Amino acid sequence: MIKKIQFLLFLFLLNGFLLARTAASYSKQNQLNLNHATFEEIAKLPVSEDIARLLYERVLYRGYFKSIFELRQIPGMNQEIFEKIKPMIRIEPFQPLTTVQEKIERIYFRLERWSSGEGVNDAFIDLWIEKALDPMNVNSARYNELVNLQNVSPIDAVAILNHRSKVHWIRDERDLRRTPGLSNYAYRTARYFLDYKDSKISGWHGNFLIRMDNTPFMADVGEQSEEAGLSALAETVVSGYNFYPNIYYKSRFSYGRHYKFGFSYSRHLNEPTYYINDHFFKIPDGKFYAGVEDLHFNDFQLRKLYLGNYSVTLGQGVIMESTDFFTPRKSGYGFRKRFKGISGDNSRTREFSLRGVAAEGAYKNFSALGFLSFDKRDAIINRNEYSASAGRAFNHLIVLDQRFPYAPDDSLRGAGKMDIGWLDTVNELTYGWHLQYDFLPGTYLGFSYYESAYDRMLDPDPYEVVGQDYAGVENWDRRQSPADVEIKQAYGGAVARGKNFLWQDALSFRRVYGFDFQTVIKNIAIQGEYGELDKGGSFYKMGDDPKALVLSAYLQYPTFNILALYRNYDLGFDNPYQRSFSNSRRYKGTIFERYYYLQSALYGQLYENNPQPQAEEGFFLSTYYQLNRRITTRVEYDNWMRKSDYAKQYRLVGTINYRPVFPLTIQLRNKWQAREEQNDLTSNLFYKNTEFRGRLRMRLSGYDNLDLMYATSKLVVHPRPRVFGDMTLDGEALTANYTHNFNKYLKVSGMLAFYQGFLWNFEDTQFVVMDSPQGAIRYWLSLYMRLNTNLSMRMKYTAEHHKPTSNVYFEPYADTLAENPDKRFTADWLRKYDNIFYMELNYNF
Repeated sequence: MIKKIQFLLFLFLLNGFLLARTAASYSKQNQLNLNHATFEEIAKLPVSEDIARLLYERVLYRGYFKSIFELRQIPGMNQEIFEKIKPMIRIEPFQPLTTVQEKIERIYFRLERWSSGEGVNDAFIDLWIEKALDPMNVNSARYNELVNLQNVSPIDAVAILNHRSKVHWIRDERDLRRTPGLSNYAYRTARYFLDYKDSKISGWHGNFLIRMDNTPFMADVGEQSEEAGLSALAETVVSGYNFYPNIYYKSRFSYGRHYKFGFSYSRHLNEPTYYINDHFFKIPDGKFYAGVEDLHFNDFQLRKLYLGNYSVTLGQGVIMESTDFFTPRKSGYGFRKRFKGISGDNSRTREFSLRGVAAEGAYKNFSALGFLSFDKRDAIINRNEYSASAGRAFNHLIVLDQRFPYAPDDSLRGAGKMDIGWLDTVNELTYGWHLQYDFLPGTYLGFSYYESAYDRMLDPDPYEVVGQDYAGVENWDRRQSPADVEIKQAYGGAVARGKNFLWQDALSFRRVYGFDFQTVIKNIAIQGEYGELDKGGSFYKMGDDPKALVLSAYLQYPTFNILALYRNYDLGFDNPYQRSFSNSRRYKGTIFERYYYLQSALYGQLYENNPQPQAEEGFFLSTYYQLNRRITTRVEYDNWMRKSDYAKQYRLVGTINYRPVFPLTIQLRNKWQAREEQNDLTSNLFYKNTEFRGRLRMRLSGYDNLDLMYATSKLVVHPRPRVFGDMTLDGEALTANYTHNFNKYLKVSGMLAFYQGFLWNFEDTQFVVMDSPQGAIRYWLSLYMRLNTNLSMRMKYTAEHHKPTSNVYFEPYADTLAENPDKRFTADWLRKYDNIFYMELNYNF
C-alpha cells in the first residue's frame, strides 16, 4: 500500500515537473499560441509583468492579433523584447466570419437597440433584424417593403422607386445617396437593409430572445393591484398566484428567403402558467406561425401566406390593427410608424392576437389581403343572464396585465361564489379583407372590411361592472359624470344580436368597413382613412352609422418637415381593433378610470389597458427644422375636443437642441398642456400642466457618453381635499446617466436620480413611469456583453428607495377590528423600496 502511494506521488511530481518545464521553455519547437493563451502562460515569457498583462488584455478586450508585428503597438514593447519573444510565440489565423456574422459585426450596435427596444412594433423589429442580416435588392423592392424600413417616409420610398425607374438600376450606395428627394435620415438607415443585386441565401437564419424581469406595473395599475389585495392571493390555490417574474421568449427563423417560422411565449409577473394540453409533457400556451413570402406565378405574386398567429394592420389604424398596446399620437411617421400589411406575430399581444390564416397577393397594380381567425378572448361576463337560451352575455373585452382565472377581489363572481371567470370566456371568429389598386408608386385607393362574431351576446351594462357604495347604493347612479356618455355609447345590445353564416354558434357580431387612400406628389404625402361601425345603416350611404376619419399631410425638405393631421371619431364608433391617432385611451375621464368605484379594482383595466383611442376631434401639427449645423428645433401642437363632454384640450411641446461643439449637446424641452376650466357640461374638471427638461449630453472618447438632466413640473387640478391636500402638485428630478464602452464586446451603463412627484424616463432599454410624493432615490446599473459574434447578454439591476412616511394611521372597518383585537393599525413611519432585475439573452444567426 505504501509503495503504491509512493509511486502515485512520484508520477504526480513528474507530471508537474514536465508541465512546468514545457510551459517555461517556449521555443521554435514549442511556441505559445498568443491568441488563446492565459495570463499565467503569457507571464512565463521573458517579459515584464506589465507587458504580459497588456498582451493578455489586448486579446481579451480588443480581439485576436492578426499579425505578429501588431505586438509592436503594445506600450513598452521595444525591438529588443520583440526579437527575444518572436521565436517563442505564434499567431494562429483567426477563423473567418460567415456572411451573416460579417453583417452582425457591421451593425451590432443597431441590433442591440432593436432587439432590446420596448414600445416599438415587434413586426418592425423582426423585419429590421431580418433585412439587416439578409438585405433585399433595392432594384426589386416594393413600396410597402421600403416604407416599412426605419426612418423611411412615403416620400422617401417613392423617391427611390421613381429614381430606380429612371436609371433602370441602382448600382451601389453612392447611387442610392444621389436619389433625388431621399432624405438624409432615410439614406443613413436604409443602406443597412438594402443590397444592389440578387444574392442567394440558403439554410437557416434568424433570432432567438429570452427576457426575464420583475419590473412592477406603472403607477395606476400598481395601485389597482394593491387595492385588489394580490398579496393575499398567495394563499388561494384557485388563483394560481406565484412569485415568478415576467418571462418572454421570442424566436424567428427563416429558411432561405421564402419560408418563415416563429414562436413566442409570454407570462406576466405573478400570473399562473397555462398549457395547451394536460399530458405528461405539458406545452405552455404560446404563439407560433409558419409562412411563405414572395412566390411568383407568372403575373401573379403571392406576397405573404401565414398560418398560426399573425398580425394585420390596414391603412391608418382606423379599421384594423391587431395589437394590445396603445401608442399616443401614433401618426405613422418617425417614432410613431405603423407597420403595413400582415406579418407573423410573436409579440406580447395576447388579447387581440389573431390566429388562423392570412394571405396577401397581387396581380399587376391590384392587390388583395384576406384573413380568417378563430381564438379565445378575455372578457367580463355579466352576472345576470341575457336570456334563457343565450345565457350570460359578456360586458366588455378586457386586456389583462395578469391573467388570473377570476377577478381576484370580485366577491360575487369569484370561485366558490357564482364561479364566473374572465379568462378565455368568449370565442371570437374574425375575418376580413383589404382590396387596393395602385395608380402610381405611393398613390393608391383601398377598401377594407372585417367582421367579428361571438358565441355570447354582447351587453355592455354598466351596472354589471360598477360597484356599490358602503350603503348599498349603486355608484353608477351616484357617481356619473358627462364623460360617462362614452360608456353608454359602447357597442352592444339588440343591434349586436345576429348569426353568422360561417359559424352556427355565433350569437352576436360586430362589423366595420371603410376605405383609405394615399398620394405622393413630389415632396408632399397626403393620406386618409374613413371607417364606419355597422349599426343598421346602409352599406352604400356614408355617415348614417358611427364613423371615424383621419386625414394627414406631410411635407418634407432636407432640413425641414411638417406634419398636419386631423381626426374625428364618433362616440358610437366602438371598434376594439382601432389604433389610429389619439392623445388618450377610450374611457378617459369616465368612471372606469376611477377603479375604486368598480366591483373589482382590476376592472379599472378597462381604461388603463384599453388600446382604443378616445372619441375626439382635433388637429395635430408637428414640425422639425434644422436652422444650421448647430441648432435644431422641434414643435408639436395638438388641439382637440373630447366628444363625451365637449371638453377642449391642448398640448404644446417645444424642443431646442444646441451643439456648440460636436461632443456637446444642450437640449431644452418645455411642455404646456391643459383642459379648459369651464364649459357647459364639466364646470370643475380642469387641469394645467407645465413641464421643463434641461439636458446636457456629452459624447466622450470610445463612444462613451455622459447625460445630465434637470426636470421640473407643475400640475394644477381642481381642489379635492379628500384625495390630496393641495391643488398644485409639484415635481422635480435630477438624473445623471453614464455609459462606458470597454470595447465593442463589453459596455456598462448606469443612472443615479433623485426625484419627487411624477417622472417618466427612458432607462437603458426600458420606459418607466414613477411617482413619489415624498421623494425617492433611484439608481440602476446595466451590463451588456457580446459573448461572441452571435450571442449577447444584458443584465440590469435597479433600486429605488423612497423617503419614509411618518405617523401612518389606517382606520379599518369595525368587523376587521373585532377579528383582530391584538393588531396594531398605526406606524411611526413607513418606508417603501424596490429592487428590480432585468436579464436578456439574444442570439442572431
